[in-house]
Amino acid sequence: MPDKLSFESTLNTLERATTITQHRHSLITDNISESDTPYYRPKELDFKKALAEAMEPAAKAPMSRTNPKHLSPEPGPVQGLDVFEEESEWNGFNWVNIDREMTKLTENDLMYRTATEAMLRKITLLKEVIREGGK
Repeated sequence: MPDKLSFESTLNTLERATTITQHRHSLITDNISESDTPYYRPKELDFKKALAEAMEPAAKAPMSRTNPKHLSPEPGPVQGLDVFEEESEWNGFNWVNIDREMTKLTENDLMYRTATEAMLRKITLLKEVIREGGK
């Protein structure tokens, strides 16, 4: 069983987090842009649930290498994110609350920046290890 705190595992998790936050950013900006559309219901996805599902090992058919030079199967991009219509209050025109959407956009941006900063630090650490190992 691979170590859950290994470099590769951590980097894969951070990559999935950035992919999910990018998708969520798109949903939130769509909600903001549709704030003038009558009867529009805002869309959302649950970040924690999406990340947990993305980290679960997929039930796939077993794969084997036919040649030792082949790459091992890697998890792909996050597929099938559950997008749902958000429960919100009718404002007389539609269900978009611009203040709530802007708050979600700020929170999502913070999660994205945190994940990318952690990835950059991991890569910097790897570069340092390579540099020091070459001496």
